[in-house]
Amino acid sequence: MHQILRFASLFVFTLPAFVGCQEGRPFLSHQGLGGRSQTTTLQARQLQERERRLGQLDQDNLDLQMRLAQDQQRTQQMAEQIRLLRQQLNETASLARQWQQAKQDADKKVDRLTAATRARGGATIRANRSGGQPLQMITIPGLEVRRDADVIRVALPADQLFHSRSSQLTPVGVELLDRVAAVITRNYSDHHIGIEGHTDNAPLVGGISPHQLAAAQAQTVLKQFSSGQRFPTYQMMTVSHGANHPRVSNATPMGRVKNRRIEIVIYPDRSS
Repeated sequence: MHQILRFASLFVFTLPAFVGCQEGRPFLSHQGLGGRSQTTTLQARQLQERERRLGQLDQDNLDLQMRLAQDQQRTQQMAEQIRLLRQQLNETASLARQWQQAKQDADKKVDRLTAATRARGGATIRANRSGGQPLQMITIPGLEVRRDADVIRVALPADQLFHSRSSQLTPVGVELLDRVAAVITRNYSDHHIGIEGHTDNAPLVGGISPHQLAAAQAQTVLKQFSSGQRFPTYQMMTVSHGANHPRVSNATPMGRVKNRRIEIVIYPDRSS
């Protein structure tokens, strides 16, 4: 009986300790859940940061593609300008060769005539290769005509000849060119004629350069002069100066208007 009482007492003292150990385990379990929650939050933040960086990379890639497309467009425009300039240079070189050939043929005719005259003992005729006698001055109402060394220059405002910033003649421009051609025919029918295109320095739309516009305008005037068999093409040549030779400053609108012009140049050399 005494041993039974001792065993019962030992059980009573041992039971609270056992219960206390079991109650402590849930507490430890809660601590484990809290650590996993913090780890999940950190991983979510890392994932958001990766997504943000990926989005920034996508935006940077779009910006690069846009700049690349713009560079490609500018490259194409420059290539087209180079092509047009080469075409203009080839046309100008061809006209210059034709003019030079015509001048050489004319000089040969004069030389043959001079030799024949000397053989007959008559008066000597000399070729006028340096201008010799100055050209007769002319006047055209409403236009500026001036002497420049041994040539005569007639300035025609481009704003009267062409539609704005183009090489298309206006009705007034056609009438003005016909009037100028009539005066030249009366006074310098067989002289070489130069057609010079000039512009201001204002930028042009569509990637067109001032030289390209001036060249196109000069070619239009040449076609108008050669229509109706007034002047043969070998008697004329075109030159594009672009904005390189302004008459006045381009700082004012009136100055730019004066610089946009076609100049008809009459040379003392004859084509026949």
